[in-house]
Amino acid sequence: MSSSNKTLIDNLLSQLSELTQSFIKDLEIQDSDHVEQFVQERELLVQQLHEVLDVEEMSDLQKEALKKVLAYDKIIEQRMSSLKNEAQEWLLQRNTAKTQRTVYESKYASESYLMDKRK
Repeated sequence: MSSSNKTLIDNLLSQLSELTQSFIKDLEIQDSDHVEQFVQERELLVQQLHEVLDVEEMSDLQKEALKKVLAYDKIIEQRMSSLKNEAQEWLLQRNTAKTQRTVYESKYASESYLMDKRK
């Protein structure tokens, strides 16, 4: 394994680990925007790692470092699922409120006239 590629893999794994650790630290308060930003940053690092791994293989130590990062995937997925469920509930409540509100609102044609006749 060439030294520069080994260093690059180590660097990418380190960045991936730091990104994951900082995200996990405040996982319960992460909102959908932070999750989206995390996923985008992680995707960039993973793409770079794939490019290097097309040329070089990981050492056993690097594989272990990657396994440690991937061990957090389950709880990250749970948080993402929780946010998805919260969004679905909010949409259902919004649609229910909208439906209930429209029942009480009268719809009038804006071009219509009311005519009284005198007897």
